[in-house]
Amino acid sequence: MTTPPPRSVSHLRPGQPGAAQRTRPANQPRQNSNRTNNVNIKLPDLGSLPPLSFSMNKTVVNGAPATSGTNGSSGGVPGSDFTSNEDIHAYANHGRREARDRATRTAMDAEALLAILRHIPDSTGSHAGARIRAMKVARYLKKVATAEKIIAKLYVSLYACFQREYEAELNKIGKGRPQQAPKTPFSWR
Repeated sequence: MTTPPPRSVSHLRPGQPGAAQRTRPANQPRQNSNRTNNVNIKLPDLGSLPPLSFSMNKTVVNGAPATSGTNGSSGGVPGSDFTSNEDIHAYANHGRREARDRATRTAMDAEALLAILRHIPDSTGSHAGARIRAMKVARYLKKVATAEKIIAKLYVSLYACFQREYEAELNKIGKGRPQQAPKTPFSWR
């Protein structure tokens, strides 16, 4: 059996990625096609202010966005198998930590955005309403930070409710484990 010849790439313009570099047959999968797309947006200089720029990095691995490492459970979240009390506790604790970190980062980003935007004058060059305009924009980011705090609290409530609702079953499971001898208080006799 012979392999088919590579596909024609005549529809690509010279200088476009893939125009003259295609060497593998069309039916072969890509090997180690890790790439990072960087997008930088520069805003125009606004007089005495330093230039603002926003960056976004997106890593693509074999045609799919890169994900963080998994812990052997489905979905990459610890305890997402929900097969034991410890799994549910690990899941709730992981979600709480992630939401807390996002809330902190988002609140700091909201303050930074507010600090930058309040120095930008309006279209007439006036700074009179700059602080109010900045607060109108930054308040949505502050609401996101508040929502992340609420999410963290709800993860704690998830595990507390689980323990409350399934207390009888958890006690039965706990009694099946080997019991340790009760510790006696210290005494000289």
